[in-house]
Amino acid sequence: MLFGSGLSALLTLFGISAALVLLFIIGPLLAGAERPGRGWGGWLAYFGALGAGFMLIEVAVLQRFVLLLGHPVYSLTVTLFSLLLGTGLGSLISRRVPLERVRRVTVRALVAVALVAALAALGLARLVDLAIPWALAVRIVAAAAVLIPLGVLLGIGLPGGMRLLDKARPEIVAWGWGMNGAFSVVGATLAIFIAMNWGFSVAFWIGALTYLLAAATLSSRSN
Repeated sequence: MLFGSGLSALLTLFGISAALVLLFIIGPLLAGAERPGRGWGGWLAYFGALGAGFMLIEVAVLQRFVLLLGHPVYSLTVTLFSLLLGTGLGSLISRRVPLERVRRVTVRALVAVALVAALAALGLARLVDLAIPWALAVRIVAAAAVLIPLGVLLGIGLPGGMRLLDKARPEIVAWGWGMNGAFSVVGATLAIFIAMNWGFSVAFWIGALTYLLAAATLSSRSN
């Protein structure tokens, strides 16, 4: 199963994505003529962890809610709408936090995401089984009620980190955006590969660990 044709295609896609990240993101940081000074590693690790962790959790949630909503189209529509609405609200909330409190609020939101992902790994499948007999409209409302608050938490990490980075190291803000986007691509492929081999609960656990890593990294950033 590990090296079947479908997984081989995923491994190939993952390899191509990782190689492009190394070539166009990491390479210029290490050898570019205008590369930033020292101290960028921790900051960019933070934004990379956010990108990968977000996709690990999103892919796992999307697949779990296929069972709840009964059709992939419903799952894609409701899940993406709810998460995007929630992340937009989270970004709005983050922008209104005073700068002196941004680090503390952002770290707490990241830890909360990790806790929610861990709870999802432990109990989301059981909750889905319990809700399957409900009417479709009720299941959609229930899904939105779960996903929008999760999206709010997910939406705080990136803008909060960017505000701190813009204050401490404004010359690498563009690199932060690039790292986040690059690892979102890599994380999406990795999430599917993990889920196909070890299940969506493992994807949730790894997503939780990734957000804890992001929280620890941000807590340690002083410049």
